[in-house]
Amino acid sequence: RTAITAELLSALTNKWNLQPASFGVVGHSLGCGTVERTGDETWSRVCLAGYPSSRGSSSLFVGSNNDGAVPLARALQALQALNFSRLDQDYLKAKKYQSTFPKRSYLIFEGENAPNHISFLAEGPCDSMVQFLSPLLPLARFLGIPVLDFDKYQISKDS
Repeated sequence: RTAITAELLSALTNKWNLQPASFGVVGHSLGCGTVERTGDETWSRVCLAGYPSSRGSSSLFVGSNNDGAVPLARALQALQALNFSRLDQDYLKAKKYQSTFPKRSYLIFEGENAPNHISFLAEGPCDSMVQFLSPLLPLARFLGIPVLDFDKYQISKDS
């Protein structure tokens, strides 16, 4: 991952001659580890359905109480220790927010219809994986074996 990220940044600045004023990185699940290791303290970071970043001055974590792969309690414990500020889901939906958020913020989707672990990903790849795994998913549900929430996504289709 580090080599891919370094090559991409090199291409953006050298080959395509882009000169960004700032940088940011987004990761999902294990990709939050890449978020943690990429760039320096000036980079903005977004972690989806994984573990919050402890680096940088600007960071957002987005999680869900319906994530079967990453226990919410684990993330909340880290968010509290890292002094993140909670963003209220209903407040944001009502568009009552101002133009800026605290530099280290988190949003947790709650309720029975909250996103599952892979709901944060694009529909096409999720649907392809469900199609590939579909013979196993009913058995996984019956046995209570989580399959990175593809079993949940097969029902919810909420990408």
